[in-house]
Amino acid sequence: MAPTHSIAFCNNRGGVGKTFMAFQTACETARARPDKKVLVLDFSLYSDITALLLGGSAREGFGAPMKGLQVTVENTTEDTRAEGLIRDLEHAMDTDEHAAAAEKKGGSIFGAFFAKKKDPSTATVDLRNYLIRPADHNAAIPGNLYLVPSAGSVSWTDTQAEEAGHSPLWTRKGDEWWPAAQRLRAAVASLPADFEAVMVDTDHLAACVLTKMALATCDSVVVPLSFDDGDFNRLFQDVTGNSLFTDVMIPMRAKAQLRARVAKCVFTKVSSNKNEETETQGGIHSPFRPSNTVMAQMDAMAQQVWSACMHDDRYRALFKDVDSIAPGADGNVVQAFRSRYFTAMKMAPDLAANISKMNGLPICSMTSQTYVAPSGLEGQSGKAVLDGLKAEIQKLVNAFTSDEYNLPLSAS
Repeated sequence: MAPTHSIAFCNNRGGVGKTFMAFQTACETARARPDKKVLVLDFSLYSDITALLLGGSAREGFGAPMKGLQVTVENTTEDTRAEGLIRDLEHAMDTDEHAAAAEKKGGSIFGAFFAKKKDPSTATVDLRNYLIRPADHNAAIPGNLYLVPSAGSVSWTDTQAEEAGHSPLWTRKGDEWWPAAQRLRAAVASLPADFEAVMVDTDHLAACVLTKMALATCDSVVVPLSFDDGDFNRLFQDVTGNSLFTDVMIPMRAKAQLRARVAKCVFTKVSSNKNEETETQGGIHSPFRPSNTVMAQMDAMAQQVWSACMHDDRYRALFKDVDSIAPGADGNVVQAFRSRYFTAMKMAPDLAANISKMNGLPICSMTSQTYVAPSGLEGQSGKAVLDGLKAEIQKLVNAFTSDEYNLPLSAS
């Protein structure tokens, strides 16, 4: 049975808060439904979400690995991390192709048996062989969250030797990744029923094979947005060929490779004036109140996305269930579009954000006690601040998933 929710967090650049959002919402998703399992796949070359889940981003000194990645290296192998998964997805495909060739040449019954499995969507890889339970190494992480980890350069450079005269799958151009992606899709669909949510953190390069595999596997895409106009425009046009919409999702859809559709665009690092639910004049719902200037900017950027959708149906088709949008009570379709596909995530205070990242401590688990990071950073966040952040992250999870994720918030 396929997971109820499968979400890829994607953008075409780093620094917009993608991994921080994925980390916080994955942990809250697990906390809010303790009877269900959440699986996180780390498909980022930097492996930042692995670091956060397995102990944090703090380093003992200059040049030292992040604490969480050191834990990863010490407790996994290249065969049980994400790079092993990618390699096995490709090799499962190769096994079928080689068996088919053997059958054509009058091969053995053994070869003919495997040749029957030529459909690349056949599930021959069990994702449970690559899982680590972060709570076994980081007590702050809910015990029902599982991770397919990666370890930065160790995973994506040091262990990736040339095989049989060709480079690792994740480095190649063209569509060689597609059969492996079909296998990944089948593997996710074959997870046990208690895995209700799958979340994938992708690479900062939208055109990376790992990002494309996530887009081919998940049902939904969450796109974090900054207010920088250049960053925003690169969703549509990028000289490096990494535009998420134009260079990646539209071509994938044209080749019938794209499964994921945009479920939410989330303005990140938004300053807050008040902890109260708010709706902008353009219809964008926010779990807190940004300034009037920021709300106007949110409306204007969302309007640009709508304009692109009206100008070119290829952009419109990237949004999930877009054809079901009905005009609001005032007959305004634009407002209905903004309301469905846009929201905001508040900028966490620097101290809370840094403690969270350096200690691998999700906000849903934080209290107002004093924390000390391995770097020596020490501090605490007030109860009111944490309560507000927790409530807003829960609302964000509800926007990505459903209102069933409503367990009362933990005490701050």
